[in-house]
Amino acid sequence: MKNHHKSCRKLTRWWALASVAWIAFVLWSAEAYYPSVPLDIDGHDPGTLAAFASAVRHYYLTTTALALGVPVLAYGLGYLFYRSRGGPSATATAVAHPDGGPSRIVLMRHAEKTGDPEDIHLSEEGRKHAERLATYIPQTFGRPDFIFAAARSKRSIRSIETVEPLAAAIGIPIHHDIEDDDFEELVREIFSNPTYQGKTIVVCWHHRKLSEIAASLGAPPGSFPNPWTEDLYNVILDFRYDPNTGAPPNVTRVVEPF
Repeated sequence: MKNHHKSCRKLTRWWALASVAWIAFVLWSAEAYYPSVPLDIDGHDPGTLAAFASAVRHYYLTTTALALGVPVLAYGLGYLFYRSRGGPSATATAVAHPDGGPSRIVLMRHAEKTGDPEDIHLSEEGRKHAERLATYIPQTFGRPDFIFAAARSKRSIRSIETVEPLAAAIGIPIHHDIEDDDFEELVREIFSNPTYQGKTIVVCWHHRKLSEIAASLGAPPGSFPNPWTEDLYNVILDFRYDPNTGAPPNVTRVVEPF
């Protein structure tokens, strides 16, 4: 399956190779511009030595700035472009499941964050949102049999925190051992493991991967936000499957009433 995050990794590898080549080129070409003291000038003169030392410092600073500045600038511009689009748009294809699978998958984003990039937890608003979901999800979609959330990382534990009240309310564990970028593993597990056949599953993930997950689960174009934007917290995708066949799901976009 060709997913956007794989393409991004490939582009990152190309960026790294190009950066190494650029740095090597700059260092090689810069040798011709290394400062030197002319033979007809007294190399012991303090003024001459000071001027030479200043020229050497300028040489190293300029070479370093040129060698590292261009790759860093290119990476920064690419990152800003990526963020401005709210993450990747879906390029994934639906995972085949000819032997059937779950009867229902409820796909949603974690609740609100604080806005502090160093804070990995939900905001106060996000915690209240999670508490509401603990009753809203069973009432709207039926009692889940399994709950999956993206694994904790150094950047976020919000997916787990969002479904903790739900898991506590219905008395089932949260499966959170699959990392954000490895969502393909989650989709394969859901469709290949007979444990999940005919069951209702809740999946809570980070917004940058939700569009790709939706496409992998068989959602047709136009049935899900693509891309899933930074400010979108109140949309849930409801996938209804025939658990005994590989037929495409019926997908409903549900807007939470709170």
